[in-house]
Amino acid sequence: MISTLLFSLASGIIIAIFILLIVLPTKVQYIETITVQASVSKVYDAVRFQEQLMAWSAWPIETKSQCEVRNTDGQVGAQTIYLSKGKQFGYQEITNLINNEKVSFILKSKAPFEQETKLHFLFKALKDNQTEVTLWFDNTLKKPSLLLPYVFGIIKWTHNMHLKDLAGLKKFVETK
Repeated sequence: MISTLLFSLASGIIIAIFILLIVLPTKVQYIETITVQASVSKVYDAVRFQEQLMAWSAWPIETKSQCEVRNTDGQVGAQTIYLSKGKQFGYQEITNLINNEKVSFILKSKAPFEQETKLHFLFKALKDNQTEVTLWFDNTLKKPSLLLPYVFGIIKWTHNMHLKDLAGLKKFVETK
């Protein structure tokens, strides 16, 4: 009786996992937009120069990591290396720059799941020395490990981190 019950329970869990692997999306995307009281060139530089970005980004504090910049800061190929106890666990690299319009990154980490992550910041000059900033997050999770980010809330946590980043960017460029 107990063995039948355990077998049924295990079968149900396996079927549920299989169904989740089929129905959960592999693509996670979102777009967030804010308006800041600063020139487009100031905002663009605050994102493309990694030394400035680390001053307002929530990631170093929230992940308790140290950061260092490699290659020429502010140029395609510049990397922010994330370190924990002196060991690298990930990095972000500038892959595309369009002057005062766009900064694109790829992000790599030693996550327990496979993913391909791209992050874009888009800038639009507005009147009265304001800038519209759009953050576009584009992540492709690989099966079967895509279950982990959903089960452990990593997708929601990451989205909240990006909202903190935008708030940090706004504060940085409006008070500097």
